[in-house]
Amino acid sequence: MKKELILLLLITSGCFAQQTIETMFTPPNGYERIYQDGYSQFLRQFPLKENNVVNYYYGEEKDNDNIWAAVYDYEIGREDLHQCADAVLYMRANYLYTNGIKDQLQYNFVSGYNAKYNDWLSHYYKIRGSRVSLEPRTNPLEDNAETFEKWIRQIWMYANTWSIDTYNSDSVAIKDMKPGDFFIQSNPPPAVGHAINVVDVAVNQGTGEKVFMLSQSFMPAQQTHILLNPETGGVWYSLNEFNDIETPEWMFTVNELKRFKN
Repeated sequence: MKKELILLLLITSGCFAQQTIETMFTPPNGYERIYQDGYSQFLRQFPLKENNVVNYYYGEEKDNDNIWAAVYDYEIGREDLHQCADAVLYMRANYLYTNGIKDQLQYNFVSGYNAKYNDWLSHYYKIRGSRVSLEPRTNPLEDNAETFEKWIRQIWMYANTWSIDTYNSDSVAIKDMKPGDFFIQSNPPPAVGHAINVVDVAVNQGTGEKVFMLSQSFMPAQQTHILLNPETGGVWYSLNEFNDIETPEWMFTVNELKRFKN
């Protein structure tokens, strides 16, 4: 009886497991997911929302006018912070924190200041205009998920597309694309740009051709969603080193692909 109950619990938990990119979307015929590094797996195995609804930070729903096929399931907060670059940055930072790679948790503010998670545990940021200094805490913070979330909101507040593009990433040739890369357009503040994440890549082992999948947040702050391809209506985009990338709400050139330094 006990064995039967355990088996039933296992089956039930499996039936109600959240979908992921890996379980929800199959690569096109002849294509395989060949990238098995930790970050590639993290992106495609991250839980998706069951109701496929994108909520703005203030709770209202975004209209899905053939924009997305799925939505990443994580808390974005109740402030207008989690926009396009913040979503790209969050997935990378979440991966690093989850896997204990905390010395690489460091991103630059627009001012150029390099904000490190390990410093945040014992200090807070004192900000005067573009000048940032570390001030010691009376009581150091405990290193846990709640502290990480508070730190990442500081990054969202003081970083943007321009700082990520300028300080925290390197250009990547389009043919070398892999999961975790991102397309980014940026301009010095107060001008705005946009960024979208490459969350999955599959390769045709016979021809070497690639297809890829994209995710974005947008303005105002909203949940991250897996984009549809306006040309096909599906989630996969064909990689062509000469063609621009047209998404439902933005267009990028092939020369705007980048990769985080950390």
